[in-house]
Amino acid sequence: MIPKLLIGAGAMKAGTTWLYRQLQPHPAIHFTPVKELCYFSYRNGIGKQLDYAERNKKYQRALSRNMRKKAITWYERYAQPGELNNAWYCSLFKGIPEEVYCADFSNLYAVLSEESLAQIADVAKQIRVVYTLRDPLERLWSQVKFHFKFIGNEDGVGRMSDAAFQKMINTPRFWVHAEYFLNYQKLVNVFGKERVHLFYLEDFVAFPQSSLWNLEKFLDIPHVEYHSDSTEKKINKTKDLLIPDSWRLMAQEKLQPIYEELYAERLHHPSWHW
Repeated sequence: MIPKLLIGAGAMKAGTTWLYRQLQPHPAIHFTPVKELCYFSYRNGIGKQLDYAERNKKYQRALSRNMRKKAITWYERYAQPGELNNAWYCSLFKGIPEEVYCADFSNLYAVLSEESLAQIADVAKQIRVVYTLRDPLERLWSQVKFHFKFIGNEDGVGRMSDAAFQKMINTPRFWVHAEYFLNYQKLVNVFGKERVHLFYLEDFVAFPQSSLWNLEKFLDIPHVEYHSDSTEKKINKTKDLLIPDSWRLMAQEKLQPIYEELYAERLHHPSWHW
């Protein structure tokens, strides 16, 4: 089993990659060469990131970059054919000191069922979870823009009709990332409230250093100095487009129950409004 496991389960487009980049140099946290392992989501039928062909592509790219032997050995374990099971997953963290957190970040983990999340307990003795959030409307709009960027048609968002926009945000696989309280409650039910920490992108932007220090306290790891230029740099930036008024109204109407639920549970950020 893995002695200490850190799960990054932020909502999509809420700062998970930003947090990953900041924590990479920390000596008390270890990240694998592949940022998103996606083992627990793949195991439960979400995504194809761990199909053998996809893993082998990453292995071949690693070989072409003439990476160090240690990294190549890791990619060999990662890309090996055969069944992907808990033993395979744990092998990806082979040789990591017991006092160091092994980190696995993926926004797909936030949308897993409680039964699927419970599988994580089978691989680790100690688990901590960080769930990053962002103003629901801002996050939703960023997800829409990122979708078009991901499919190689970043300008396509501006040509979408009102009906197409409404259909997109109503798609279950799209909308599930907006259900903050539901996803947070699943994490709490499985891991316990004291092991799940909420982080807000708004705090990252306004107070990057103190946000990271608070995370260090949550994890009970030594404090390190973070470079201000890296904490202030935007990650996976999309085009700076304003959401059209008609789309804003549609999104606000659909998001209103989300805001109300978060306010009622005191899980909102002071800067959020609708």
